[in-house]
Amino acid sequence: MARLNFLGFVISQGKMEKTIKVRILQKKFDRKVQKYFLQKKDYLVHDEGNICREGDLVRIEQTRPLSARKFFAVAEIKKNKGQQFATYQKEAKANVQKEEREKSSLLEQKRTLYEKFSDNSLYEDLSSVQALRRKENLTEEEVEKITEIMGKYNISNTNVESPSKELFTTSISSLSSKIESLSNDLKLTETLNNLLNDESKKDIVYQISEKLNITPETKKNIRKNLIRKYLKTAPSEELQKLGLSL
Repeated sequence: MARLNFLGFVISQGKMEKTIKVRILQKKFDRKVQKYFLQKKDYLVHDEGNICREGDLVRIEQTRPLSARKFFAVAEIKKNKGQQFATYQKEAKANVQKEEREKSSLLEQKRTLYEKFSDNSLYEDLSSVQALRRKENLTEEEVEKITEIMGKYNISNTNVESPSKELFTTSISSLSSKIESLSNDLKLTETLNNLLNDESKKDIVYQISEKLNITPETKKNIRKNLIRKYLKTAPSEELQKLGLSL
């Protein structure tokens, strides 16, 4: 006697050991309306190797009763759509991990750059640039000094060919503004870290948190960004009332 065979889709997998749920669609004739309808029925099916995935099209075959509700087993996988989706999930996870590593590497580079500029060299460069801006003519040594500072802060300019002041006015101005911006950012970061890590300044943090509607449930990174934005945009008079200065 031939065994029953059905084609169906795996709709559930991994919830029971060596067992999957397969949905079978069959045509059924309704005598009342004289029309065929698709009738669905779910079977518990034995999967010895746990190789089927949700979405696979499989052929199941009747076997001896394996449990109270399981008397079919997987005979063949027709289309492994579920396996393809599992592969896609694995590749997507690997891509996410790769992006996270790249972001961590970029963050480490920024941290290294911050540590590099956090010493007195930044302020010395700023003083040198300001002194050169006041001079009428520049010597070759001063031109080399400007070129070195521009390379240090990754500023390029095609006009660095002559010691003439006119050719360097734009370069020195942009360099000065960039160094001043870095200096302000460093000072802001130092003030913020000192404010959040100093136990004696808890009252100041509490006052700022009340103004910004920051609650204890607010995440640390969000709270830090909000306080940083406040310190950057708040008027100097308001900061002085709190005992802060930038």
